[in-house]
Amino acid sequence: MQRESNQQLWSARVQEQAVSGLGIQAWCAREGLTASAFHYWRKRLAMPSQTATTLIALPSVGGRAEPVLEVMTPSGYVLRIASGEQLGWAKVLLEVLR
Repeated sequence: MQRESNQQLWSARVQEQAVSGLGIQAWCAREGLTASAFHYWRKRLAMPSQTATTLIALPSVGGRAEPVLEVMTPSGYVLRIASGEQLGWAKVLLEVLR
């Protein structure tokens, strides 16, 4: 429970800093936080969680004969694969994103 509330708190802080127009140092000084704590949490929140990722194969769209695959990472990246050749790249790309 405490872990989730810390993650929510720091997620909100990272978003607030991003829209503030201030640099990290200036924003942290204004908020009474250390820049090192801010960097730690920003990096931690960007890491994928340990939960399993579900891959869903989508049916052919728009008359395509090739399979379509869409993967959304916990950090919000979306990977769309629209051809058989691109499917071959999926394993390598997913390992890089890990």
